Amino acid sequence: MRILLIRHGQTDWNIQDRVQGSSDIPLNETGIQQAYATKDMLKEYKFDIVISSPLIRAKQTASIVCEDRNNIIITDCRLAERDFGKFEGVSYKQNMEYKKGAWSLKMDEQLSTVEAYPLFYERVAGFLDEILRKHCDKDILLVAHGGVSIAVGQYFRGIPQNGRVHDYLLDNCEIAEYREVDINKKL
Repeated sequence: MRILLIRHGQTDWNIQDRVQGSSDIPLNETGIQQAYATKDMLKEYKFDIVISSPLIRAKQTASIVCEDRNNIIITDCRLAERDFGKFEGVSYKQNMEYKKGAWSLKMDEQLSTVEAYPLFYERVAGFLDEILRKHCDKDILLVAHGGVSIAVGQYFRGIPQNGRVHDYLLDNCEIAEYREVDINKKL
């Protein structure tokens, strides 16, 4: 079993440093080109199952990566990005409240209107538990978001010693690969 996770390609909000979260923002031209480059990088890989977030930027990326394959792309809302509430559309670099509390692991430090990271993590971990149980003999491609890449990294590799789960964040169209050494710890 192998799991590949791709973060969606670039959007206009990515280059504007705006929090996207559950906002349904499409890929821009660079994001489309990134998805085609990722498709070329993965041409030798075979996937038994492809699962995408239902948000358009992830679905567009999955469609491009799989366009010459026979894979059916399944969507699963548990792979959707976190809901960042009042911070969606806001510059994350300029908003100190967001920068300070968005990725806290403690429930009592969560920002109002934002899906709490511990609850978000539980959503993604529940999804991963299910696919490991149901598809332990399959190679799986997941296409999702930066926040999901953080939760998946934490799921397979734990909380980094520095306590910053944000270190697991993937760039646009970056691929994380989880192999048996990671997966067997969870089975």
